[in-house]
Amino acid sequence: MPGRKVVLNVHITDTTLTADRSPSPVGRWEEGRCPISSAQIREWLRARETTIIVRPVIDLADHVPVGSYETPDRHRIRVALRDQTCRFPHCTRPAQRCDLDHHRPYGEGGPTCPCNEVALCRRHHRAKTHSRWRYDIPPPGANVWTSPTGFRFRDDHRGTHPVHDTRRDTGDAGPPDE
Repeated sequence: MPGRKVVLNVHITDTTLTADRSPSPVGRWEEGRCPISSAQIREWLRARETTIIVRPVIDLADHVPVGSYETPDRHRIRVALRDQTCRFPHCTRPAQRCDLDHHRPYGEGGPTCPCNEVALCRRHHRAKTHSRWRYDIPPPGANVWTSPTGFRFRDDHRGTHPVHDTRRDTGDAGPPDE
């Protein structure tokens, strides 16, 4: 099939594509990993050589565990939309091309659920599994990584930042313990 294939995760109402309002983003283009305006969607819909797959908005906070180790596609989509990239500090590999890591291992009672799954590229998945790299998940969508030498990094939608205090991160930025 010639032309371009576009996968959009879109929040569309009955007036989204017809209203001439501000170009506020209504979707996220999967391959470009960027917000898309209704004007851009209208342009793609007019193009003859473009195939568009539209997915409805998914509740990224929804908890839908399954009773097995294997991760279903619906979890992969949720985690990729939530994480966007490998969640290891400073890694930019798109989440669609990552493994899903069970934060708490399945064999130790960790559920196969987006609340316990994190996108990690193969290299960083192996680092977490076979070395002393570890992470905690204080609030949803954020991870606090601890290196084998004890350095800590917070990774979230704003990027990777060092954690300068010596206590376990609880998601707030209070002063370090004395």
